[in-house]
Amino acid sequence: MSELLNVAQVAAILKCSEDTVVRRFAKLPGVVNLGTKGSLGKRRYRVLRIPKHVVEKFVGHPVTVPSLEHKRRQARKDWETQAIQGLARAVIENAEDPTSTELFKKLLVNARTLTLICWRG
Repeated sequence: MSELLNVAQVAAILKCSEDTVVRRFAKLPGVVNLGTKGSLGKRRYRVLRIPKHVVEKFVGHPVTVPSLEHKRRQARKDWETQAIQGLARAVIENAEDPTSTELFKKLLVNARTLTLICWRG
């Protein structure tokens, strides 16, 4: 039996979006749909497993499956300095009075929120 690929792997091979892969491969013979059928008022979910030979037939030549591991970016040693300088630059460019104590109090109160937003973003 041929190796089964998920939608993300096939999208990486074809260099297209996952939605395009689902549309093009959902009804091809050999493709396994593990999703739900959907009925009146219910959304249909497609979870496809696509055999490698089906992808090769679609493309017309043998394919290699790329690794989809996401590597965590290495933090620079001077990241704190760069972050502080970026914040100072934003204050200078946007504040009417960059030396305002009120402004720095607001920044201090909202610092944790700012880190969470930047961390998730």
